[in-house]
Amino acid sequence: MIVNDINMEKIVIIDDETEIFSLKSEISKALNSLNREIDLYYSRPDGSSEIISRLEDSHTVVVTKATTKINNDVIENLPSLKHIAVFGTALDHIDVNAAKRNGIVTSSIPNSFTMAVAEHTMALMFSLIKKITEINNRIKNNNEWPSIEVDLINGKTLGIIGSGMIGEQVAKMASSFGMHVIMSPVMRVDNARIRTIEEFAEVADINMLLENSDVISIHTKLTSETRHLIDNEEFSKIKSNAILINTARGSLINQSVLYDALITGKLSGAALDVFENEPIEESNPLKTLNNVLLTSHNGANSKELIAKSIDNLLENIKQNL
Repeated sequence: MIVNDINMEKIVIIDDETEIFSLKSEISKALNSLNREIDLYYSRPDGSSEIISRLEDSHTVVVTKATTKINNDVIENLPSLKHIAVFGTALDHIDVNAAKRNGIVTSSIPNSFTMAVAEHTMALMFSLIKKITEINNRIKNNNEWPSIEVDLINGKTLGIIGSGMIGEQVAKMASSFGMHVIMSPVMRVDNARIRTIEEFAEVADINMLLENSDVISIHTKLTSETRHLIDNEEFSKIKSNAILINTARGSLINQSVLYDALITGKLSGAALDVFENEPIEESNPLKTLNNVLLTSHNGANSKELIAKSIDNLLENIKQNL
């Protein structure tokens, strides 16, 4: 806890589990310069009651994890809360309407980690298609020198579900490797955005994308309409030799159906940076599969972009004190 002896608005960093803020002395100095009481928690809160307890008498909450749900129940029980500052872009874990109804400002950092997540997506695709992890493990663990045939990236079709900046960046990167790119917006977009997408990708509905893509990468928002966007019906349309990548939100895919598709040969492989429950459960069966590559919601964890985003976060806090 950082405490300044001034009776002013309290700022709570509620879920700094990976210690983004606490390990950097320059951040501590910047927070202290705000001349406010700062409460810093090093773990994720376990449900609404703990969130409410941590945020008692707070003016500003800094939310760094998508697993921290600031819902209507939380908001209604925090009369002093005036600002929800999200360290990131997506707001699917914040009840923005409830916040607005209660006079609470919600801020975020739009497009803050676009390049980092796009690069992570490409790294997952290359690692899975080129079987990098398998080859590495067989050399290190089994003292083998394997010769494994792998597919070319060049000439493959990449289907991107979503129409935002991360999807656009992935599309441009993939095109530079000679991939054909199909994009399905899913969410409603205007004609101007469609015309922009058509400059670097073919625009199609999701069914056409699923049926024709060698690689499918998800880059859309999680809403009540897009939850389990990829479910039984969608898996039945995907080519059996395709791979699926998700660096957006875990609940966009029905994970149990994904597991069944992977073990029955309906899907060749998957690479996931996000999960329905995070951290991923110890008993999650996806951990047992050789055709699955898992990372720990680490796609945005770029030191260059984190430093820049912290500056933007601090500015959002200052503007709303």
